[in-house]
Amino acid sequence: MNRTKITRIGNSKGIIIPSVVIKALALDEGDEVELSYDPATQILSATFVETKQLKLDVK
Repeated sequence: MNRTKITRIGNSKGIIIPSVVIKALALDEGDEVELSYDPATQILSATFVETKQLKLDVK
């Protein structure tokens, strides 16, 4: 599990995706992300619509 903090990005707020996740999913600037939130569990999920590759072992 990775932890990150909410940070100010211009006039908005956002999270920084850890580099290990960026590398594992081969994400790039401008890639689309779908967010879903379950208020009962307070879980925020991110689905990266078009990942280019998946690695099984991330170090």
